[in-house]
Amino acid sequence: MKDLNLQFKKSVLFLQGERSKVKLNIPLTIIVYFLLWMIGLALGRLLALSVLNIFEFTNNVSENTAVALRKLIVCGTQITVFFLWVKFIERRPVNSIGFQARRPLKSYIIGFIVGLCTITAVVATLVFTGAVKLQYHQVEYGYMIINIGIIGFGWIVQSASEEIAIRGWLIPSLEKNCTPLMSIAITAIIFGILHLFSSGVTVLSFINLTLSGIFFASYAILNGNIWGVCGLHFAWNFALGNIYGFPVSGFADNGEKIFQTQQIGANLLTGGDFGPEGGLVTTITLLIAIVALILKLRKYDKNR
Repeated sequence: MKDLNLQFKKSVLFLQGERSKVKLNIPLTIIVYFLLWMIGLALGRLLALSVLNIFEFTNNVSENTAVALRKLIVCGTQITVFFLWVKFIERRPVNSIGFQARRPLKSYIIGFIVGLCTITAVVATLVFTGAVKLQYHQVEYGYMIINIGIIGFGWIVQSASEEIAIRGWLIPSLEKNCTPLMSIAITAIIFGILHLFSSGVTVLSFINLTLSGIFFASYAILNGNIWGVCGLHFAWNFALGNIYGFPVSGFADNGEKIFQTQQIGANLLTGGDFGPEGGLVTTITLLIAIVALILKLRKYDKNR
């Protein structure tokens, strides 16, 4: 554990966190995180409600556009709140919360591929074992592409908001008062807590979300920025909800779907109403992914 902490501590993600002019202990850091998150959420929902009411009054918004707009406005407001805090309270550059990278687009694309492959492995296992059936959703091709694109843009902003808040800001802020592994553990539990009020939540779904928090954090720390993990998180949610047609963390209303899903197997495998993130297949997949990242980190450190 000591060696792993030392390896994690070398990450640029933690080095950038030291630039903050605000020094808070662990409890205060967590309180500030929740305050910023909830302020952004409340303001975003009020703004989204106002905007969507205008569009609905003029009958100029489709269901898919409404889903994307809601994510864009709410999550965009949360991002703005964190940016304002970093810029004007901590008095450091906004790019110091994980945006410094040599090739951000390349990092994002690689992260997207990793996320897509990971969630596809989960779905493929469920299909192969007969726990679920996927059926292509018959819809006009051009119409589907447009709607999927609109929804995808909403997911890009939504996934970025969580990564900016947790992996970009909270983890480095906590690490100033504890070890990297402890900061990962705390934020992973918080990541799980944020989804406790979703439909179909179980003990296993909480464990899986905590594991996904560890997976996402390890990926961000290994890369030294959040570009890759933003792509990973986007691919995970988008593929799960709109390509394969599953609920995402208990939310089934995610707009246009390429496939319709029929869950046949036990909830222990499929996750039931919560979606695959609440199933045992995801538990095993995440554990394998976390071990693979740790082994990669050790190999990378030995070769330097």
